[in-house]
Amino acid sequence: MVTQYRKWSEYPYPGEQNPPKGHPEAGSWPMFFIRRGTGNLFFDPFHTPIEWKIRPPQDIDWASELQNVIQTVNTLTPQLRNLALYWGTVETTQRINPIIYNLIKKYDLSSPYAARILGCFHAAINDVFILTWIIKYGWDVARPCQYENLPTVVPTPRFPAYPSAHATVAGCAEVILSYFFPQESPGLKTVMEGSAASRLYAGVHFNIDNVEGLSLGRQIGEIIINFLKHQNIKDTL
Repeated sequence: MVTQYRKWSEYPYPGEQNPPKGHPEAGSWPMFFIRRGTGNLFFDPFHTPIEWKIRPPQDIDWASELQNVIQTVNTLTPQLRNLALYWGTVETTQRINPIIYNLIKKYDLSSPYAARILGCFHAAINDVFILTWIIKYGWDVARPCQYENLPTVVPTPRFPAYPSAHATVAGCAEVILSYFFPQESPGLKTVMEGSAASRLYAGVHFNIDNVEGLSLGRQIGEIIINFLKHQNIKDTL
């Protein structure tokens, strides 16, 4: 099934006269682990072409996705509202960094070990954001508010919806941090899935933005972990 979807750059936000204008330039920044070839060709650290596992927006039923958002925001519990506020009022990594430092303290890791973990994590997140921006502006998918004026917990970001950056960051963070702290993997999975879902609760993303974003973030994380294993990064700390 091929569906039509609204373009973010063609529809105004509620109360505005003109479509929003974004800042796609982050998509041109250099990456640490992923390499960009010509066009939409990308390579992993071993120079192998990558096939990104994300559904194209024309294969998604956006009408059903919109109904899901409407139902969610109209039945939001205080607990889910607080989760949306927790993740939606600061940068995502501002919430994740304390998790990393607490784990470093919990396992009494040395300063060089801590620095290596933080370096790998933030280099990975750099690549996540750049790739997410390339996809966001390439597909130009509208936000829920550009279909219907909905109540939101936080302001709707002024860049395209699909995939959710919160979700891609969360998916990658789950994989990277589970590699360094395997005992914590179940808890990390729960926290990061909550981060992704919070964007639906906030009313600023479709659920599919989060589902596909998590999947993409995990794929990026696995690519990076494969490289770290090959370089014996973990074992040599």
